[in-house]
Amino acid sequence: MQTCSAAAIALCLIASGCGDSPKSSETAAPVAAPPGPVQIERMEPNSTAIKAPFNVRSDGQSALAVFGKAIPGGSVVLWNDQPLETSGGGTFVAAVVPAKLYESPGTASIKLRTPNGMASDSQDFTIYGKTGPEPKVVQLYPGTTTPGKGFNLQPSGESALGVAGENFLPGVTLVFDGRKLTTVFGKGTGLSAVVPRTLIATAGSHRVWAVNPDGKVSNKIEFTVAP
Repeated sequence: MQTCSAAAIALCLIASGCGDSPKSSETAAPVAAPPGPVQIERMEPNSTAIKAPFNVRSDGQSALAVFGKAIPGGSVVLWNDQPLETSGGGTFVAAVVPAKLYESPGTASIKLRTPNGMASDSQDFTIYGKTGPEPKVVQLYPGTTTPGKGFNLQPSGESALGVAGENFLPGVTLVFDGRKLTTVFGKGTGLSAVVPRTLIATAGSHRVWAVNPDGKVSNKIEFTVAP
């Protein structure tokens, strides 16, 4: 089950209904030119596994948070052109996603439709299957370091290794010389993992690979620690 703290306020809007558009004033206001189409900056989340709820509300339904700029109140999230129950406006809206929409693997097109009927750009939401082709590791970021020198430092002081590849599934694990690392799934083509200091303390070559939750194993790629 996925959780995403950045979307918590948006989810609150759905639960409380506090995202309704403000009522118009009785005082006439100058007529402004119709706004242009909005742009989606990001979605939280932008993927899930089949039948895996995300941003779960108190009623058990999933919610999708869509972020942008100057999103008019009353805008609606479209899932493959199907309107979803939507609340919010301004920098984000949140939409209720029925379970039937993510019960099969595939990709959904997500858009915003403003009250004046204009549609935003389209972003992909991916539903991953529980199994698939063998994963493939293409490149590491970085691919080398010097003994004891951290990289992509995290708040904890540990290093983070970025991985580009193919066919990664939610729940994928990165393995460093046989040691399973704490891994964060980004998307089907990317992930990252925390590398403890002890693994890069001395010079040497290390093998890195990925294992999907269905047990399928990727190729091995070299990570070098050199003076």
